[in-house]
Amino acid sequence: MRTIVMALGCCLVNLATGQAHGQAAAESVKPLKQNVYALVAAVGEQFSFVYEVLNTGSHLSPYRRKTTEVQNNILNRIVLHSLDKAIANIDPDSKRIYLALPGAETNRVDPSQREGVAISKVVSELEPMPQRLEWDRIVVATPAYEAFKLDGLASKLQGFGVFMQPLVGASFTFNNNQIDSRVQGRNDVASPENKIIRSSTYVAPFSYIEIWVLHPKTLAVLDKQKRFDNEKLADPTSGSLDLSQTVSKKFLATRIMTLIEGSIGEAVMHSEINSRHGEVKVGEPKVVNPDDKR
Repeated sequence: MRTIVMALGCCLVNLATGQAHGQAAAESVKPLKQNVYALVAAVGEQFSFVYEVLNTGSHLSPYRRKTTEVQNNILNRIVLHSLDKAIANIDPDSKRIYLALPGAETNRVDPSQREGVAISKVVSELEPMPQRLEWDRIVVATPAYEAFKLDGLASKLQGFGVFMQPLVGASFTFNNNQIDSRVQGRNDVASPENKIIRSSTYVAPFSYIEIWVLHPKTLAVLDKQKRFDNEKLADPTSGSLDLSQTVSKKFLATRIMTLIEGSIGEAVMHSEINSRHGEVKVGEPKVVNPDDKR
């Protein structure tokens, strides 16, 4: 698990280099009027590892969970890069300002409450800042929480993490028919060669986030977009029985970065920010006589 976090840090260095180059190119030609966006990352520092265990006739949860603290504000920095890229795709001539909420503000509360705590803390920090009156929009990323199982993953997932499904199932008899759940329960998963294969076991990085769009002057919430995304991965050539070793840490870290970037990009694309750039202003209705000369 520690090696996955370290690999994320290495990927971040490469992304940060590319981001700086892109900004320099954008700043070389300044438009007459730039929209200003304040991008706020408030996802905290916790990265989850969840896996399912065999659970027969028990009221205990079939999932085991472990949370690790990601140091150096890496998760917030990944989110800021993803927000920056998403806004640049919509409004390439805009100016972006980067802010982050320390993870300690959300780590002390239950995962189901972190979304609300994070946005409340962001608003309270922004209120005394006079410079926000010069901004056009504030875009905030917080962790989201999902109490129920989605798409073959565990319940009670939040923020960023990896779900591991190591159970291959078994054969059983139903209405005198033999059913092999190892085949019935197989999923489409991606291999390191980017091929779609079928597998009943997989490693699935997930991104559960909420994107908030705030009005800078009033700090009112203009829009919210929640995203629950995951990607199932497996390596059929791996000979390891340990599911955490079946895909390389570098491959997994790269797919985590891509998943987060895509998840945030989709949320921003479907938000009020994108609709503003296709806005049609409707004025007062005017009666037109077809016989009038044009």
